[in-house]
Amino acid sequence: MKIRSLVPLFAASMLGGCGGGTEPEGSGEFPAPHPPMPHLVSLGGPVTKAPKIVEITFQGDALQAQIDTFMEQLADATEYWKGATAEYGVGALTAVTSVILAEKPAAELADADVQAWLKEKILAGQVPASDENTIYLIYYPSSTVVTMGGGSLCGMTGANDFQGYHDDFAISPGKYVTYGIAGRCPSPVPNLPEIDELSAEASHEIIEAATDPLPTDNPAYISVDPDHLAWELLSGPEVADMCAANPDAFYMPPGITTFVQHVWSNAAAAASHDPCQPNGTTPYFNSAPVMTDTVQIPNSVFGPLETKGVKIPIGSSATIEVDLYSDAPTSGPWAVSALDLSSIFFGAANPALSFSFDKPTGQNGDKLHLTIKSLAAGPLGAAPFWIESDLGQTSKFWVGVVGN
Repeated sequence: MKIRSLVPLFAASMLGGCGGGTEPEGSGEFPAPHPPMPHLVSLGGPVTKAPKIVEITFQGDALQAQIDTFMEQLADATEYWKGATAEYGVGALTAVTSVILAEKPAAELADADVQAWLKEKILAGQVPASDENTIYLIYYPSSTVVTMGGGSLCGMTGANDFQGYHDDFAISPGKYVTYGIAGRCPSPVPNLPEIDELSAEASHEIIEAATDPLPTDNPAYISVDPDHLAWELLSGPEVADMCAANPDAFYMPPGITTFVQHVWSNAAAAASHDPCQPNGTTPYFNSAPVMTDTVQIPNSVFGPLETKGVKIPIGSSATIEVDLYSDAPTSGPWAVSALDLSSIFFGAANPALSFSFDKPTGQNGDKLHLTIKSLAAGPLGAAPFWIESDLGQTSKFWVGVVGN
């Protein structure tokens, strides 16, 4: 996304596994009927047809050799790149150029400073010239703090803080520069090497820059279908944002020795497979709430939204159906729970919602019933929630929203 909030559930793929085996399933049909998953929509802007990356680092960077290795491996990992981007019309990654600048960045930079600095470097010929296929990725040292949109790079306290971002600016009339920044943020996973945190964030921004290279001036894949706009509230509406909050968001595909990110696949979601690809969970399972009301989210960070959800006046309760499904037999039933996101993700002092299920577990074809009580409107003017499905060490989720 143009700005992406910090994701608290990072890289649990190194700790978890996938379900497998057979089960006395609740339904012989795989997947059992369930509400459709979200799909990303383009706002009509271009995608990158023959992407080439200009990697910008600074002399004396202790991670320089590891960054170079990661970028080289990414360029060679054609199956990963194709699996993450091809369905959105992005072409093969054609080149990666490393530029090491003999200067020390300022300790504090606003995004406008970054744009002015990069424009100067391009016009002076100190970095390769820009065209519609060029993506500049800047690896600032941890001593540099970049601010944008009221948040800061690797900040840990503000609602608008972020681990990285990408954007664009006009370098001349009708000509635009696409650029991104990958932050060197502290990892919530103990003992995770710094390069893994960095490469995971870099893959996120590179793929989003390829599928939405002009988010300010002519956006492409930066929105979710109207019925699922609540999913944007979790971490953002671009292809990597939609999977970034998954516990298994990051993994090591063949040919890459540090972490990269799974990204959203419309094709996999439509087929009821794991929407976070390539190399998603198999068998895939989830628990989908049936939400048929139209609700308003008046104070969303993305502007006023109208989407599908559940209408519950404050102080009242409502019961909805939750459809459990998997695309193949799993090793057994999975646990289902619900979490209030107002307090977990958006800093509310108290929960906006409380929950109770008629049954705590189920499997493909089962229908649970979830009673939701509305306690408060929530900090966004509505109250998002998360239904989590856990089987062994594998977790999947679905986002919903309560309006009043």
